[in-house]
Amino acid sequence: MTRFSSKQHKRVGDTAMRKRRVLKIGGLLLAVMSLTLWGCKQETDLKFSHKLHVTENEIACEDCHSAGDEGKMSNPDMDKCSECHDIDMDNPSEECLMCHSPRSAENEYAVAEAVPEKPESYEDLRFSHEFHEGIECDSCHKELKEGEALSKIEWPGMPTCQACHNGEEAPESCETCHEKLREDVPPESHHGDWEMHHGLESKFDQSCRYCHGNNDRFCQDCHRTQKPKDHIFNWKTTQHGVDATHDRRLCATCHTASYCADCHRSQKPVSHKRGDWMAFTRPNGHAEAAEHNFRSCNVCHSTDECMQCHS
Repeated sequence: MTRFSSKQHKRVGDTAMRKRRVLKIGGLLLAVMSLTLWGCKQETDLKFSHKLHVTENEIACEDCHSAGDEGKMSNPDMDKCSECHDIDMDNPSEECLMCHSPRSAENEYAVAEAVPEKPESYEDLRFSHEFHEGIECDSCHKELKEGEALSKIEWPGMPTCQACHNGEEAPESCETCHEKLREDVPPESHHGDWEMHHGLESKFDQSCRYCHGNNDRFCQDCHRTQKPKDHIFNWKTTQHGVDATHDRRLCATCHTASYCADCHRSQKPVSHKRGDWMAFTRPNGHAEAAEHNFRSCNVCHSTDECMQCHS
């Protein structure tokens, strides 16, 4: 068996430490490279600042955009830009990169990608800029005048439309703007296993209220008569306490606090039925449970009751 001196041990330790440092530095470099490459993938074909044109130079939206066929708003082409910019299309130069990205320059200055794609919900939408003539552009395209990149443009959502389509200033019925979507016709997403996943979706998407109302009554009418999918036969004995500890608000959809107290005061929890539950040194016994979540103990017990033994 080979024995190392203290100096040899130190040398081995220093070598291992240097290797760890090299690995850490290499990991950081890879992370930076991945972020850089990700940024390159996000490059668009056109660089344009609405803030520079609209706010700082006071150029009106209609000077560059005009409503075409069926009220669709057209985007300016090179001829429109050349009304203000000195553009020599036959002799491109570095000045072209003031508006065009290097990727666009490599592709003969074509502009295939400049603004984010419209949401899928727009496919069902009929909208005419000509019909909405007279309404200020920033009423719908909020903060557009301060935008410094086309990639940051956000398309108007339903809340923006409902500011006017409220039944008074403009109709609020679905058929006013949508070709197929109706309150009595479920969207395509509401098929298959939608019932199983709709709870999670509703936390991230607030569009439910457009058909189901802006209150919880619709949800409660169903959830108070039908048990959720996770309330299976062993739910009561194995899982409901853990989930209630994580998020009691979900329980409150159907149950009140007195519902829990009435049950737990008449029958002991499963953990309390073990013979060694009261043993002080027993792992996962009452002492450890109280340290982790004393609030649960207070459902049935008071602090004075603990002091009767732990005086």
